[in-house]
Amino acid sequence: MKKTISKFLSMIMIAAMIVTVSAGFSGNVGTYAAETETPVLVATASQSEITVYVSISDKGDLVLKQKSVEVTDTDADGALTISDALYCAHEKYYKGGAEAGYAASIGQFGLGVDKLWGDTSYNFGYYHNDLSAYGADEVIADGDYINAWIYIDGEYYSDKYAFFNSHKIGVRNGASKRVKLSYAGFDENWNTVVYPLTNTRLVINENVTDYITDEKGRVTLEFDKAGSYFVSAVNSNDTIVPPTCLIFVQPKKGDTVTVKNIDYTVTKLGTVKTGKKGRVTFSKSANAGKTAPKTVDFAGVTYKVKVVD
Repeated sequence: MKKTISKFLSMIMIAAMIVTVSAGFSGNVGTYAAETETPVLVATASQSEITVYVSISDKGDLVLKQKSVEVTDTDADGALTISDALYCAHEKYYKGGAEAGYAASIGQFGLGVDKLWGDTSYNFGYYHNDLSAYGADEVIADGDYINAWIYIDGEYYSDKYAFFNSHKIGVRNGASKRVKLSYAGFDENWNTVVYPLTNTRLVINENVTDYITDEKGRVTLEFDKAGSYFVSAVNSNDTIVPPTCLIFVQPKKGDTVTVKNIDYTVTKLGTVKTGKKGRVTFSKSANAGKTAPKTVDFAGVTYKVKVVD
């Protein structure tokens, strides 16, 4: 009985926190978005389909990692929302589809999630572009990030929402890159406050590394091989919602890119920003006279190919 009452009070408190968080963060959303390189976008009702990136963790286990999801108005309410994104994510990636893995309904505090990744405990949380969402019916826009999770601590909901300063990062091969890891907390008035997540070990492609964040939540990464790297983190002192970041290490001169089982040697690479079209130059003479494709998709970046001879 004591546990039931405690859990009920915790749920009421969290509901109040969610409402307050949205208002509390509205004063500095612009600064926050600039620091995280995540633009705050506004959806329009005329959009019939958008693409967002969904991550879901099941009690600390990342079961979806920034997966692209094409979102449609699944509940015919005239808007594209977090619930629509989660429904479409389950439809695409959950065994048995959304019917087996996801459910939502209108409750005392509006539209809420009843089932997430097959779990019906109601111990769920979700953030929109690393900001606390006021409800599952919050409107989303093309390119947004939705992070949802099933709490490890299903009694007091103490899991800390952790996030990097960027969702996607492009790095030149051989160059270093400093990232910052933070978590969302609350002040005495239940306003959101962002704190550095210190002494936290990074996980790269599911391997725990020796990279540990400093007192400001920062750590410098180095990569000497082209490719894509999924970065998360673990903390031995705190229960955290696993953060997500994709790092793309661009190929350099002399690197080999494989397209349809054919290897091409990169002879030149200009400056390329992740998520935008770049350019690679191929030399037929350097590739045994093979014909290069018009574009190459490598490590999350589409490169336009230029043939020099």
